[in-house]
Amino acid sequence: MTYKIGIIGSGNIGGTLGKHFAKAGHTVMFSSRNPHELQPLAQAAGPNAQVGTVEEAAQFGEVLLLAYPFAKTPEVARQVVAPAGKVLIDANNYYPSRDGTALGKEMQEKGLLESEWIASYFPGAHVAKAFNSIQYKGLAARAFDEGVPMAIPFGASDEKAREVLEAILASIGFEGVYLGDLSQTKISQPNEKLYGRQASADEIRQLIG
Repeated sequence: MTYKIGIIGSGNIGGTLGKHFAKAGHTVMFSSRNPHELQPLAQAAGPNAQVGTVEEAAQFGEVLLLAYPFAKTPEVARQVVAPAGKVLIDANNYYPSRDGTALGKEMQEKGLLESEWIASYFPGAHVAKAFNSIQYKGLAARAFDEGVPMAIPFGASDEKAREVLEAILASIGFEGVYLGDLSQTKISQPNEKLYGRQASADEIRQLIG
């Protein structure tokens, strides 16, 4: 099955994954504040790709990839009209040096992990946390591998998010390793056990223990 995927944040992660999605047969819309600047990226991705504003990509996609600087979440949420029912793939990480320490204090006070904090801004959406533990160069190099696929650890808020995320991963040559719901995703955050690991599904499961 193929999906219409809106890419919210078309940098290293969003751009790399968007090209993979288009190659796999999904239809993709790359977005930014200046969508005309993304035309070369869309051309490189092929005929399944186009460009638009963030609002247009949010309307276009039945699946949205969130791959922008973490602190921009409130701004992005205002641009994503009616997120209920959509599948959101959260590929973001919180870096205090970039995003400020106030957000870390807020998450700690509310008892929320990064993925839970982002999900709170998109009520009614089916949210998966994935692609945040792998550098974009690994995502670029290991897609569509003919050998043992690289594993992508992920969490999901519900069965819908899990089902769609696993299908998309398989379509681009990765194998998903389910961590549990969003409350179980700390292990894939920066400086945690799975962060930066490029490994097979069996190796990831051993690390999880």
